[in-house]
Amino acid sequence: MKALLIFSLMLAAAMAPPVQASGVKPGLEVVVLGSGGPRAFGRAGSSYIVLVDGTPRILLDAGPGAFVRIGELNIDLEQVDIVLLTHLHIDHSGDLAAVFNARALTSDGPIQYRVFGPDGAGLFPKTSRFVDLLVGDNGLFAYQKTFGAQETFSVRDLAIDLNTNVTKILDENGLTVEEIATHHGDCPSVAYRITYHGRSVVFSGDMDASALPNLIRLAKSADLLVFNCAVLDPPNSPSQLYELHTPPKKIGEAARDSHVGSLLLSHIAPDVEESKNDVLKSIHATFMGSAQFATDRMRVSVEHQHPSAH
Repeated sequence: MKALLIFSLMLAAAMAPPVQASGVKPGLEVVVLGSGGPRAFGRAGSSYIVLVDGTPRILLDAGPGAFVRIGELNIDLEQVDIVLLTHLHIDHSGDLAAVFNARALTSDGPIQYRVFGPDGAGLFPKTSRFVDLLVGDNGLFAYQKTFGAQETFSVRDLAIDLNTNVTKILDENGLTVEEIATHHGDCPSVAYRITYHGRSVVFSGDMDASALPNLIRLAKSADLLVFNCAVLDPPNSPSQLYELHTPPKKIGEAARDSHVGSLLLSHIAPDVEESKNDVLKSIHATFMGSAQFATDRMRVSVEHQHPSAH
């Protein structure tokens, strides 16, 4: 009888919903919509939603599959009014129009987006042109504005010269967004830092090692650094990819030098997926903080956590 009682109590405890100590929502939280890159192998393309005091507010990149993840996670887009684009490759921007459309279909009032992204160069348009080509009056999806929601897009094109400083592009009610130019081959790119009441998360976007000094300045003492990890240490990835991406050893050194609290590795490629232990070993050769791999649908609370110097 006693054994049955103990079993019943254990079963009830297992079935009960988890108890949160304070019930207070994290001030800053990252939801990973997509943790993959351009290859189709089960991960959505790079995309994140940043929640402020529990409310989804910021869309950072919108890779293919982000639209599906938003539905799976039942994310309310009603207050998502800030869009940060690291660069305009398809695997980071392919679902942007779909996300705009999803919010328009459920909105009860006017929608005002503030969109930030890199200036144009070569084959890549500036971000303001990109948004106009998608949903402008003469854009590919001009019909988007016929769904009844009054949409406005305020788009700012960000400098792409590496010889630029960290620039604050938004500052309101304790929420700030800063950016700096990075380098991703011939594709203009930028990195972002989001801070809310003293807690900060930095998104590297896709970048090669030539831009690490800029990234380190932007990420100084951030609580979380989301770094795209698409290659292995040389010579284990095709040589041309090192002109586009930063290898694990360099990622670890950058995390150490910027004194970030923890690392979240995203934009995972198949060969990186198969070599996770080697990647982490390379990073932890210099960085003593927590490092983990992102997965689609992951939620990460941005907390103060800084490793001791190595």
